[in-house]
Amino acid sequence: MIGRIDPDAVLAEAARLIAIEGHQDHPGQERPVADYLADRLRGCGAEVELQPVRGDRANVIARVRGNRPGPTLMLNAHLDTVPPYGMPDALLPRVADGRLWGRGAVDMKGALAAMIAVVELLAAPDVTFDGELLLTGVAGEENGSPGMRALVEAGVRADFAIVGEPTMLRVGRAHKGAMWAEATFRGVATHGSVPQDGVNAVYHAARFIAAVERDLVPRLDRRRHPLLGPATVNVGVVAGGDRPPMVPASCVVQLDRRWLPSERHDEVLAELRELVAELRRADPRVDATVAEMAGTSTFVHAPLDCPPDDPYLRMLCAVAADPEPVGLQFWTDAALLAATGTPAAVCGPGDIAQAHSLAEWVLVDQLRGAAEVYCAMAQRMLSVRPLETDAGVRA
Repeated sequence: MIGRIDPDAVLAEAARLIAIEGHQDHPGQERPVADYLADRLRGCGAEVELQPVRGDRANVIARVRGNRPGPTLMLNAHLDTVPPYGMPDALLPRVADGRLWGRGAVDMKGALAAMIAVVELLAAPDVTFDGELLLTGVAGEENGSPGMRALVEAGVRADFAIVGEPTMLRVGRAHKGAMWAEATFRGVATHGSVPQDGVNAVYHAARFIAAVERDLVPRLDRRRHPLLGPATVNVGVVAGGDRPPMVPASCVVQLDRRWLPSERHDEVLAELRELVAELRRADPRVDATVAEMAGTSTFVHAPLDCPPDDPYLRMLCAVAADPEPVGLQFWTDAALLAATGTPAAVCGPGDIAQAHSLAEWVLVDQLRGAAEVYCAMAQRMLSVRPLETDAGVRA
């Protein structure tokens, strides 16, 4: 065994991270968090690189190299949080009722603090192991994942990665892909007293919505994943018309489509466009286009589906005392790692329900548990053990 995790130190680290503001509305965004993390990990003895992302934003890539060849384990966290959004004392961490409160406590500075503890243990001079431990702190997960995209585009890979998003320390091996789509219907405006002289875009949008509910929803419900359930679609926004005495010349329908590992990104969009084509065949006056919205079109928000028989996934399940991995309902950066050749799972402290809330917290026991799980995974995957002298005693 190597040195034990100090839960008080993990808690104190998480509190220090919470106190450092870093989000899309902050003048420095998450760069102050990156600078703190880089200095902290250098102090542990890790090799640290600040990888440029965009403007002054940067990823932190920290390596602790073992004494012998072996696999690479990546621990991954994002550096940014959502803005405080009116959360009281968001940057003043406090502990009460067995909970650490503050912006980022659960999403995901608590997990980052647990990962720092593992780096500190493996970088100790009296420890030896195989392969490499990699801690990656990425910029901007909350607004477009530029950090993770820069990381994978630079060719950073591992034999297995753990992304520390909150799962209550369950092992999440799968989640759905995400697409926001917008159907724009165009009509011909005229006075509301003579609607027959115009083309009502709202009526055509209403037919489209009816087709989504009548035809697409049941079709998606038949497509299922053993952990994720069915593919889904939700009509989230409908906006059209200017005032009651006008035939509306436009109407927009915005949809949230969650797709399964068995589906393809191009097919998801094509299926929505085919609904419009069917309406046009029934009524040639239907004039509409369907496109992916900016919220997801910057890059493909693919599903995650780590193979259930991946040996390192099974290893993580064993050390987390979670016999069977689960599916997650939210999208994560793990999908970008997996798409570029790094098998990845999601496992972190706390409940996703607390993320982005105005009363964000994480259980202190979960922080300790996360550090113990990450440490145990490193010990097993990298064959960590005390360094011995030639005389066979611990250095």
